[in-house]
Amino acid sequence: MNAPRQTEVWTTAANAAQLQALMKGQPLPPSAGRVLLCLSGEEASKLLGVPTLDTRDAIELGASVLQARSGQELVILSDEEMYAHTRQAQGWLDARGPVSPVFLAAAEAALASGFVAMEAIVLGCMANSHALHHGDPRDHKVSRPDFAQQIRNLPHFSLPQPTTVSGFAPLSDADLGLYAVVDSAAWVKRVVTAGVRTVQLRIKDSGHPEQSELIRHQVRQSIAAATAAGAQLFINDHWQIAVEEGAYGVHLGQEDLHVADLSAIKKAGLRLGISTHAYWEVCRAWALRPSYIACGPIHPTQAKAMPWIPQGNDNLAYWCKLLPTPVVGIAGMDALRTEQAAQCGAAGVAVISAITAAASPEAAVAQLQQAIHDGRRLPRVEAPLLPKSTLSPTV
Repeated sequence: MNAPRQTEVWTTAANAAQLQALMKGQPLPPSAGRVLLCLSGEEASKLLGVPTLDTRDAIELGASVLQARSGQELVILSDEEMYAHTRQAQGWLDARGPVSPVFLAAAEAALASGFVAMEAIVLGCMANSHALHHGDPRDHKVSRPDFAQQIRNLPHFSLPQPTTVSGFAPLSDADLGLYAVVDSAAWVKRVVTAGVRTVQLRIKDSGHPEQSELIRHQVRQSIAAATAAGAQLFINDHWQIAVEEGAYGVHLGQEDLHVADLSAIKKAGLRLGISTHAYWEVCRAWALRPSYIACGPIHPTQAKAMPWIPQGNDNLAYWCKLLPTPVVGIAGMDALRTEQAAQCGAAGVAVISAITAAASPEAAVAQLQQAIHDGRRLPRVEAPLLPKSTLSPTV
């Protein structure tokens, strides 16, 4: 077999011999580095030795078999949609038109810059979509510099369980401001009394059946306190209780999107906030058109063990510029970082311990609200053309 080309994106046109060797179980030499396989459905079926991959189920199964046999991450391409099978995530993205050398070049450049495979695929989609808006992408081999600055280029990314639900109720006040995250109704009452007008009740569920009624009681009391203060209250995770109790909104993590009844949440008129940590998670959230999108961790945090690299203010500024929905910055916020987040354009700044662990939570609320006010008066942070990767390439 010929020595592999020094490239991280492999196609059948350029890497046929290497692909055949992979399918025979021959490992990649160390010089190959990370490899992303980009194949058409026809090319994938030939490698698998099957007549065709003509359904979504067949493509998903084929991708799984290809990954197992080759040991490499891959994407199966078509003119309408593509299926990604990476270590970070698996799912469908809308291609929005014929895939061109622009996709391959942008994906390869992203990998070379340290983005993980799933992020490289998203960036390839965005570059390809941008080329479509400027003529036939097959006439272009290099992406335009601002391809990742246009929301129309951001692809949708599917949930494990497909859904057609999209478009949740807008916020009553898109200026979320200081967003307190607390774990009891007593804390909800305390922070709204101190002047907070956006609050999240986040109670960890032990899984014991008897805890459900205790959570319901906390939700009910929190709704009463927030309603009396005119505050926007979001219930973390416990969407069913929130629906049944008539809460204002629900906040869901990525793992909760797989199990929550999004249709029931929308039908009940509840607002929806979604946590995101990476490009593909933003794509997934954006496809649902939630009431707001939370991006983080912006700074290191002890609140939750996560594999993510803190995104920093540049990433926050990027998401605030790209997304036309309110963006909430979260994780590791103190007064200075809150001011910086507001300067980045965040509609809300989520805070936990800077309030709940403060000697005087009421004084902390006043200081943090002043920080948001001050940050919004400063010149807006200029967003980079691209955010930085949020996972190590080894993850």
